[in-house]
Amino acid sequence: MFRSLVSLLLLANMTAGTMVSTNDVISSYNNVDFLEVSPIPQKYYGDIQPVIEAKSALIMDLDSGIILYEKDAYVPLPMASLTKIMTAILILESHNLSEVVTIDENYGAMPESETGVKIWLRNGEKITVGNLLIGLLVPSGGDAALALAKYHSGSVETFVNDMNERARMLNLKNTHFMNPIGLDADEHYSSVFDLALLTKHALNFPSFRNIVRMKSATIASTNDKIKHSFETTNWLLGSYLDIQGVKTGTTDEAGASLINLARNDYGHEIISVLLNSPNRFQENKSLIDWTFRTYNW
Repeated sequence: MFRSLVSLLLLANMTAGTMVSTNDVISSYNNVDFLEVSPIPQKYYGDIQPVIEAKSALIMDLDSGIILYEKDAYVPLPMASLTKIMTAILILESHNLSEVVTIDENYGAMPESETGVKIWLRNGEKITVGNLLIGLLVPSGGDAALALAKYHSGSVETFVNDMNERARMLNLKNTHFMNPIGLDADEHYSSVFDLALLTKHALNFPSFRNIVRMKSATIASTNDKIKHSFETTNWLLGSYLDIQGVKTGTTDEAGASLINLARNDYGHEIISVLLNSPNRFQENKSLIDWTFRTYNW
């Protein structure tokens, strides 16, 4: 009975202020939906919180979206390559992984200030969208970001406009993009809360989940003549924690940042976000450990 009431309240909240007909609601839900409610995490151990030196931090329960820890959660800050989560979302929402992209830029000749990390795509190379997404998310390839942006929108500038429009539609109120890579730029920022929401959305795509937990990968051109091998930048993959991966980011202005998806022994998952941390991997571990000790589902 309790779960049914919670479901009805959630449904009422989602439709408040929006003209939705009874037929629309009935066609969108079945009886099972009203009985399926995610467990709500509840604090059961102490009130002592971890000492976190990152400029901002947040822990969100993946299923419910409830915030379990926050520090300056809504402050806009540079986000470095965490940007690439939005880049991936736009591609995943519009393209099949098997589509073929022809690289028509000499990214190898471009300075690092314009690309960030490279996977060394070659001019004229043909490579699938799926492989470019691996190059985008595992080693954080900036040339992969540029190639995908141009393929999706015709130009990088138009893609950035598309990123900002998608941010608006996702209600990311403290987020604005200036490039698809995460390079430092005025007006390129996000908050840990917005980044948690963005990650929660990205994790709806099975291919995103599969890619961000890869510790290493080798991708190839469609003719198998050009290969790119690399390792993840997420050092917590393969640690004692059950990290399902997501994304790292580092620039001079953003500092060292990190988002991880962690799973406890009972299968409950949390999103841990840090922006500008002096020790992002240790602080990420501390937050995850604290959360799973402090809350039960």
